[in-house]
Amino acid sequence: MLYNCHIHTFRGDDIPREFLPLGLVRILASRAGFRVIGRILNYLNPFSSDDLFDRYVRFVKIGRLESQQKIFELCRKFYPVNSKFFVLSMDMEYMGAGKVPRSYADQLRELAEMKTAYPDLIFPFVHVDPRRPGMMELVKKCFEEWGFTGIKIYPSLGYFPYDDDLDPVYHYAQNNNLPVIAHASPYNPVHYKGSKRKLKALLAKAKTEIDLSSNKRKKLCSNFAHPDNYKLVFEKFPNLRICLAHFGSDYFWQKFLDEPDCTGNWFTLIRERISEYPNLYTDISFTLHNKEFFPLLKVLMAEPLLKKRILLGSDYYMVETKTNERRFGIELRALLGEEGFKIISVDNPVAFLTGTVNAPI
Repeated sequence: MLYNCHIHTFRGDDIPREFLPLGLVRILASRAGFRVIGRILNYLNPFSSDDLFDRYVRFVKIGRLESQQKIFELCRKFYPVNSKFFVLSMDMEYMGAGKVPRSYADQLRELAEMKTAYPDLIFPFVHVDPRRPGMMELVKKCFEEWGFTGIKIYPSLGYFPYDDDLDPVYHYAQNNNLPVIAHASPYNPVHYKGSKRKLKALLAKAKTEIDLSSNKRKKLCSNFAHPDNYKLVFEKFPNLRICLAHFGSDYFWQKFLDEPDCTGNWFTLIRERISEYPNLYTDISFTLHNKEFFPLLKVLMAEPLLKKRILLGSDYYMVETKTNERRFGIELRALLGEEGFKIISVDNPVAFLTGTVNAPI
């Protein structure tokens, strides 16, 4: 048994129409459009059957499957029988990328049905966006009727994790012993895509000093997800359990290796904050697609405190553009050995879910 603490099963119709440029989301949503674009991508490099273009085709194919259950079953087959999965929903309606074809409530309802089909294997997390009207009522429905497990936030979509409108959600999570997983990686393609004017208005809500030196949207949006934003959250909610996903990103792991004097490194910041906050965790999803970082992870696992706060995660199916799901799990297990792998894939996930070390799940 193991836990993958970070996967996604949202479908293509949960993605805004303008998420990709040139109307590609709309084109790829049709069978004919996907066939044409897929053929073009496949043949851009005719000498490789596993290059970047082929992996993008696989990524799009997964999102086009007819149900979240089909996507989950595709992921599950790469793991041992009875493996368990944290399934993170995504609410992309307010990221300024156009209309989302189906309602967020329908995405959550389908995820709840999948939980019913696999009650012992799926642990659903509801993504909370403070801009959604009636968000608290939807959160309560997820936990009190649909059996959800935790909260997901994705600040890069255009909000700060200390937004006052998230306070009722954090109160509910803390009072009901619910874990929170927060996206904490900069410069990724999933970020607020509305006008610069609206983006600046959202950034003006900052309660701490932020970096406005760049005019690039990705860098501006990274202000929302900065690890130090959670200082304000922990001041209000000291017993909240939060996982800062992606352990700062592959970008900052590379910086740590190549530029050790780099200031403001998110990887370093998260590592330091874990020693300050007893309820702070991180996961290695997406970041560890790069096997170059495997030795560094093994070194980190020698730190007594840190090794108890790292969670296994893959970021399926987002990571399909970078690596193969099965190879990732097997190679990581071989590197860490059975004891080390058990710590991040069983012991720590259970502690994160329950707040109690070695509690049964």
